Amino acid sequence: MKHTITISSLPNIVVGREDEVKHIKQLLLLGNNHSPKISVVSIVGIGGMGKTALAQLIYNDRQVKEHFKLRLWACVSELFEVNVIIQKILESATGGEGRQGSQLNALANRLEGYISEKRFFLVLDDVWNFDSEKWDVLRSVLNSGANGSKILVTTRFENFAKMMSRGSPDPPYALSGLSSPQSWSLFRQVMSGGEEPLNITSVEEIKEQIMKKSAGVPLAVKTVANLLCLKDPQTEWLPFLRSNELLDAKHNTSLLHNLKLSYQYLPSHLKRCFLFCSLYPKGYRIPVPVLIFQWVALGLIESSEDSRLGLYDLGVQYVMDLTWRSFFQELKIGWSSGISSCRMHDLIHDLAVSLSGSTYTEIDDSTARISKTTYHMSLSHDLWSPAELAVHLGKAKQLQTFFTLFKNWYQSGTNWDDSAFRSFISRFPSLRVLHFKYTGMETLPHHIQGLKHLRYLNISSNDNIVRLPDSITMLQNLQVLHLDYCKSLQELPRDINKLVNLWILKCTGCFALTHMPVGLGELTRLERVSFFVVGQDRLASRPTGGLDELYKLDKLRIHLRIANLGVLRSTIATSWPPSLAFEIGAVANLKGKIHLQTLFLRWDLGTNEWNESPWEEGLRGSEEDAEWDESLLEGLQPHPVLKSFQVAHCRGGRFPSWISSLTNLVTLSLYWCKVRHGLHHLQGLPILRRLIMVGLIELEYMDEDEDGDSCRLLTEEAIQNKKACKPFFPSLKKLKLRQCPKLKGWRRRELLLFPELSKLFIEHCPLLTLMPVFPKLTKKLKLIGGSLEPLLCTMNWLSSLGHISSSSFSSEVGSMQYPLSKLKKLVIFCIDDPPREWLQGMQHLTSLQEIKINECSGLEETLEWHNLSHVPNITIDKHNINRDGQFLWDIYGWDNFHQILKVWKHLSFNATSCGCSCFSLYQLT
Repeated sequence: MKHTITISSLPNIVVGREDEVKHIKQLLLLGNNHSPKISVVSIVGIGGMGKTALAQLIYNDRQVKEHFKLRLWACVSELFEVNVIIQKILESATGGEGRQGSQLNALANRLEGYISEKRFFLVLDDVWNFDSEKWDVLRSVLNSGANGSKILVTTRFENFAKMMSRGSPDPPYALSGLSSPQSWSLFRQVMSGGEEPLNITSVEEIKEQIMKKSAGVPLAVKTVANLLCLKDPQTEWLPFLRSNELLDAKHNTSLLHNLKLSYQYLPSHLKRCFLFCSLYPKGYRIPVPVLIFQWVALGLIESSEDSRLGLYDLGVQYVMDLTWRSFFQELKIGWSSGISSCRMHDLIHDLAVSLSGSTYTEIDDSTARISKTTYHMSLSHDLWSPAELAVHLGKAKQLQTFFTLFKNWYQSGTNWDDSAFRSFISRFPSLRVLHFKYTGMETLPHHIQGLKHLRYLNISSNDNIVRLPDSITMLQNLQVLHLDYCKSLQELPRDINKLVNLWILKCTGCFALTHMPVGLGELTRLERVSFFVVGQDRLASRPTGGLDELYKLDKLRIHLRIANLGVLRSTIATSWPPSLAFEIGAVANLKGKIHLQTLFLRWDLGTNEWNESPWEEGLRGSEEDAEWDESLLEGLQPHPVLKSFQVAHCRGGRFPSWISSLTNLVTLSLYWCKVRHGLHHLQGLPILRRLIMVGLIELEYMDEDEDGDSCRLLTEEAIQNKKACKPFFPSLKKLKLRQCPKLKGWRRRELLLFPELSKLFIEHCPLLTLMPVFPKLTKKLKLIGGSLEPLLCTMNWLSSLGHISSSSFSSEVGSMQYPLSKLKKLVIFCIDDPPREWLQGMQHLTSLQEIKINECSGLEETLEWHNLSHVPNITIDKHNINRDGQFLWDIYGWDNFHQILKVWKHLSFNATSCGCSCFSLYQLT
């Protein structure tokens, strides 16, 4: 396949890229002490986005010409061959033809001689392929240039850009689409040289349709303009724009050809996966785990025997490959669960639809094409009753995929009763993927057993389902059973062990589940069990599965939530020793589950989530109960690979000793526990970034060891003696403390250093008098309830160290006389009668951009408001006290400003901004 060779001359028409040119020029022209001798800047985007045009603008920029001694250009195209690329660079440099057929050494020597000790700017345009070894060879030749030389790469493939930019300080620049005004401006330039088109009506709708069609892609805008220039503005523009003809092959547009090139370069397995995505609506945020489950069910993921990756991990690799090739974008990535969702650019979605034919059909209106060659189908709108739907889909007798995309029950509109569902599944016996979320069904019919080929069944968010039919265990090929938020579901099928191919069992939010079935532990292929409920009574007529069902499930990965652990105490004779609890916990073999990343242990079912009253009631118990819970928690030790650990409603007073072994832990959350000892082990967690403590009703100090290593303490004595202070939480970025009524501080007598903390939330901790020291608290400080004493004491304490030279601080502590000087947002709620001096230190918070103060009585009596004059956005009781760049105290004077504050306290309406109403508020006083 041949591409047209791109030249470095100025493009014909470019609109709306001023910011991009400015940004990339800064990367090219400004020096960086950390940059290598020759650094790489990359531009990434889908076909037609204008990467080459942007590179041409930069290449011909006056400042760029003056800064670099040489400017070179080479269109790399589909072959990444070093000798071919060097030939093109030499042709660009000499204006000649180069030496066709020359050997690599001769070409390399010639280029080295030409660029030696010269600062050059090289554009490698349209990189379609990449070989790291060949890139290293080319880099070694280019290293003959002078320091400060730059290479600008344009490509559709993010992974190529990252590999070519390795060692450079700047990440690839993702080129986005034009805005609606920019798209209209470009359209006018193409149509009429920038003039407004004449004799057209409905201009705003035309603008809207052009943006909808083009999605801001410049080539698409130009294509629309070129197509419309041959049509009557009055009668043909809007009908064409409302149609789906833009990517129609009959137009033979360069846009379609441009986008198809990317598709043609996909490996065959990625082509199939990409076409499947045409079933999702345009702009839809695709849930990546669900997408991968569907790919697996349809056999679209190829697993080789020598592959060390499981099917899900291979699916993630497919998603990343499609992302790097610009088919997916806007990935959302969780800190422990991996990729959660992605989107397709609108034009990429159009490409998928245009290529999928009738094989893949998204039903978004009653005109959707359905034929006997339709094998995969999605329904995004409630168009027909269930009975009517079955009739409309009747031609697709070999249907393999059907899923609904309703966002809630109201959007589905119609309940699928037993007869409707039975009629539907009887018509399509070849189904492999069946996704019936939010359909309002009350039962799953016994006839589900007729879907012998079914591999993926999703009936999540159907609140009325109480039980599943035992016949579901006849689905021997079933791999994925998705039951999330079936809130009335009480039990799973008793013979679940017959589902020998079951791979995923998702039942998050099924709070009515009373137990897990016996035999679950025999499903050794299971990789996900999202919600495991400990049964109340294993001696009942229908036995229930206990923690021992987890023993053999060593492939479990990502997330596991074990609920109702508290019943184990009530089902065991109270005379039995707490050591038995350790053995009961250990039988789950959590330590052997090396793929598990998130673990949530709850001593209740969690039906009330974080409702506070039931939590406090449930924490009551004897000392024996507390010892039992402590011992059970010790037995539930996970593998050190764990990234997130949560505990709720545990009565034990001591935290497990193994917590310090979780060296990969990123998040720790404790909800309504009676723990009061053992938290000092947390200081051994090197990468802990989030700590949430809610309802720790007995906790007084985080670290009760008064005689611990003083080098962890930020005391004046330690600083004066120039001791190397070690941080307590070296990596913690977010800390939330809520409803800890006895919490007084971190240590009984000293402060601790949290060197990386950027977000701090303190809510209803009335006895807390001193916050930790946080030299990098930059994003947000939120104080709710209690008093301002922690803030005041911390600031006063730091001020008292002002006489100590900054050179006395260790490198970890740095000069932090006012560590809040980098804080951007301060939120204070429900704090009564704040002391008058609370504003005195605010002048040192020089980075503050926003202050929110709500429901703080006595605030109007606070003095020295001028200390906040440097803050651009101040809101008090939802009223903004800035107006036209001035503060109310400057406009009306101090006395009147205090009167306005009093009025706000008594007015019933809300205002997001004072505007001119400030004066009327003043008049009311």
